This record gives sequence, C-alpha cells and structure tokens, in this order.
Amino acid sequence: MTALTGAMLLALAGCQTAPGTRSTAQGKTEPPAAAAPTQTRAVGTQHAITENRQALDLRVFLADTRSRPDWTPVTLKPSGVLYVQPTAVISRSDLMGIQSATDQKGDGILVLILNDEGLKKMRAATTANPGLRLALVVGHTMLAAPGYASPITQQKLAFGVGSAHNAELAARSVAGVDATSPAGGF
Repeated sequence: MTALTGAMLLALAGCQTAPGTRSTAQGKTEPPAAAAPTQTRAVGTQHAITENRQALDLRVFLADTRSRPDWTPVTLKPSGVLYVQPTAVISRSDLMGIQSATDQKGDGILVLILNDEGLKKMRAATTANPGLRLALVVGHTMLAAPGYASPITQQKLAFGVGSAHNAELAARSVAGVDATSPAGGF
C-alpha cells in the first residue's frame, strides 16, 4: 500500500454515513443532496482561500459504488463500500473561496468556489467519467459523496453536509478562519 493510499484510507475512514445518504436528527438516513442544488441560502460569510497554516486541507475525489481497477475500497460506517480514485481531482489550492449555505429544508450545504484551474480539472474529470460520485474530504473526514449526472461546468460546486453547523465549521476550517474554535464536529 502506498503512502498516498494509506493517507486516503485515513481521510475517508471518518465517514459517518454511506455516500449518497445523510443522517437526520432521528438517526435515519435520507437520499443524497444533489451536487448542485438549485436553491441555497448563504448562512455564513464567504471566505477567501489564502495561504494559512492552520487551515484544513480539502480534496475532492472521484468515487463509485462499483469496484474499479486500482481504486481504493473504503469501508463505510455503518455499512457499505465506496471505491475511491487514489488521486484527488481538486484540492484546496483549486479554490478561490468557500461558503456555508442551507438548502430549502435548512440542511447544510458547503459551497466550493472553484478558480479557473479547479473548474478546468473538475470539468475534465467529470466529462471523462460520467455518472460517478464526488467524494468531498475535509481534513480526515469524508463529508459527502453525491453523484453527478453531467459534467461539472459551474464555478460553484455545492455539497450537502448534513447540518448548517457542519457547513459553517467546514467552511471556516478550510479557510483557516477562527482557528481557536474546536476542530471537531463533522
């Protein structure tokens, strides 16, 4: 196992629900939030992505529920397996901003604002690999893995991350804002 694969397994091991589902307050799971919801409401400040040693890393990987050669199988809690491409499509350096938002139900959405290079990478990866999933990893925790139906062509990429609190915490952590806050809670 390569160091990269081992690091990715650690990063993905923190996933609490199967990709494509989200936990509710009652402990049940619901269908996935779309990778690009049609209506969101900003709840937190849009944060610029700048050089910051205290910021958590953010990576987005291609993923699938079916086994693929050379992709890393990741066992999910409470059950299931997701197969993840070992190389990230984009990382924190491909963002120019990040923001927390909520959907129409009040659930948390993390909005990634891609720079031109990040959009180019995302468009190429999703065009070449139609109908897969995008696994969002912040620090060592997978927050979401929604499917996409068509290539990503928008500068803003939204992920359902459970609660508005999760979205705000992730946005602040990736931007390196309020580094004195506790680093848990995803």
